[in-house]
Amino acid sequence: MDTITQAVLGGAVGYVVAGKISPRKAVLCGAAVAILPDLDVFITHLNDLDAFTLHRSWTHSWLIQTLIAPALAYALYKLDNTFRFVTWFWLVWLALVTHSALDALTVYGTQLFWPFLLPPVSGGSVFIIDPLYSVPLLAGFIAILIKPNKRVSHRIMLSGFVFSCAYLLAGLFIQNWVEQQANIALQKQGIKYDKVLVAAAPLNIILWRTLVINEDYYYQGFRSVFDQDNNFNFSQHARHSELKPLITSLPAFQRLDWFSHGFYALEQRENTIVARDLRMGIEPSYFFHFAIAERNQQQTTALSPQRVEGEQVQLSALKLVWQRIWNQDVQLNFHQSE
Repeated sequence: MDTITQAVLGGAVGYVVAGKISPRKAVLCGAAVAILPDLDVFITHLNDLDAFTLHRSWTHSWLIQTLIAPALAYALYKLDNTFRFVTWFWLVWLALVTHSALDALTVYGTQLFWPFLLPPVSGGSVFIIDPLYSVPLLAGFIAILIKPNKRVSHRIMLSGFVFSCAYLLAGLFIQNWVEQQANIALQKQGIKYDKVLVAAAPLNIILWRTLVINEDYYYQGFRSVFDQDNNFNFSQHARHSELKPLITSLPAFQRLDWFSHGFYALEQRENTIVARDLRMGIEPSYFFHFAIAERNQQQTTALSPQRVEGEQVQLSALKLVWQRIWNQDVQLNFHQSE
C-alpha cells in the first residue's frame, strides 16, 4: 500500500497497543515504525528488474522483522521509558508485521518468508491505493493528534480501525466469490487455462479484474458486485510464447517468471525481447515492461534488464472504472490483440 496508508495503519496499531498510556505518542511512534520497511526504495540496485523484484523483500520479511523487533524496541525503551519494554516490543513488532501483511494483500508481491525462496505473496484482494480503506484510519490518526484525550477521538480511532479490518475481510470474501464465478464462466465458455488471478480494480473492492493465462494467450475480464448476471466477457491477447524458448535460460526471465507467478507476456520490439508483468494494469496499459534480451538473426543475447515504456496508463481509465462498477456494458479494454 501507499506510505501514508501504512503510516496511519501503524498509528492505529500503536494506539491499540499503547494508546491508554500516551495516545499521541503511541500513534506517532506506531506510524514512524510502520514506514521503516518501505525505506528499501532508497537502496540502489544493479538494474531495474532487481529494483522491481527486491522491493518488499528482506525489509518486509516476517522473519527479519521478528528478529529486529526486540533490538529496536530496546533502543526505543532506552530513549523513552514512557512505555515498558514489553509495550515497546509489541508496538514495534505489530507495526512492522501488519505493514507487510497489508502489502501482501495487494497484487504486487511481498516476500513475507525471505530468505526462503518461496514465491512472493500476491493477494490482490485490495488495490495498492484505496481511499475507502485509508480515510477512516487517517481520520482516527488526525483526531488523536489534535485531541488525544477526548472520548470522541478515541471513538473515531477505534471505529476507523475496526472498519478498516472489516473492509479487508470483505475484500477477501468478494475476491473468493468472484474467482468462483470466473471459474464457472471459463468452463462454460470452453476456455482452457492454467492459472486465474482475481484482483481488485483501482481504488475499490466493488469491481474486480480477472486475469487468465494459458501457454499461448491471456484473457482479461471484469466483474462488479452490482452486475445483474453471471456473464463474463473475456478478451483474448497473445502472450507470444514462441519467444519463450529463446530466453528460458536467462536469469532475468526466470526472475520475472518467479516474481509474477507466471503472469507475464512477451513481445519483440525491433530486435529487443520485452517481458511485461500482466498483474498490474488494464489492457493494454501495464506499469512494468522490461527489456531482457536482444535478438540478432539466430542469436539471442541477454541484456541488463531495464524498464522500458509501454502504453501509458491514462487518467481516463479511472473514469471508465467508475462507470464499469455500475454499468456492465462499459468496456475497459482499449483494444484487442490478435
